[in-house]
Amino acid sequence: MVVTIVYQLPILAMYTKRNSFQIQNMLQSLKESLLKADAKIEEIVQFGSSVYAPQLALDIDILVVTQKKRRFDIYWDAVADCPMNVDVIVVQKDGKIGDRIAWAIGGMGKLIYGDGEIVKRMVKEMPVPTYDEARQVLLNADDYLAVARNTTELTRREGHYRTAFNTLFDAARLAVMTYLNTEETRWGDLRKNLPPRFARRFRRIVNTLHVKYFYHSEYPRGSEEAEFGRWKRIVERFINDLETAV
Repeated sequence: MVVTIVYQLPILAMYTKRNSFQIQNMLQSLKESLLKADAKIEEIVQFGSSVYAPQLALDIDILVVTQKKRRFDIYWDAVADCPMNVDVIVVQKDGKIGDRIAWAIGGMGKLIYGDGEIVKRMVKEMPVPTYDEARQVLLNADDYLAVARNTTELTRREGHYRTAFNTLFDAARLAVMTYLNTEETRWGDLRKNLPPRFARRFRRIVNTLHVKYFYHSEYPRGSEEAEFGRWKRIVERFINDLETAV
């Protein structure tokens, strides 16, 4: 199995090599410390912003799958010396993970230890999202916009704007998963299974919000709020049309 569990696009050149290299070194140390703390760990997966935007990440999100969980402070102690904050989620191999974590890992998760088969099974077992959950993600996008609005440091503000736009894409993706009644998270496969009238609209959402605005950071400077509002209305209509078409 390849290292990346689900891989939509490569981590692009705009992510500095220095930051990516630093995080890779941290991950190696984290893996060694966690395995030393719990020899029965079977898989470790990195997910969240440290995968897709390492130069903006405030922390590293880690999922640990073990044969039998030990006291939780053992895992926290194992990651305590990391230069970045580390959020550790520990599950047993016969357990389950929450929907949001499953979607995050399914959308962009990076395997750093093990063969990934257990996590693949956990992600596959997650329930299909609902339209209401897709609309809730739209509200999350509003939250990211508010954070961007109130951030003064330029690099971080731009990162929050990009995340706000990308969260609109996430809402559309969840709605497509609902429409297709599938646990599949990869937007390329989702688009191929949509009727042409919806596939064209979803392609536009993907290409603009996810690729152009988020990955390439080519969103309109100076009119971020208006552009966000415009695209939020586009995504809302898309979600509503998917729901009424069923």
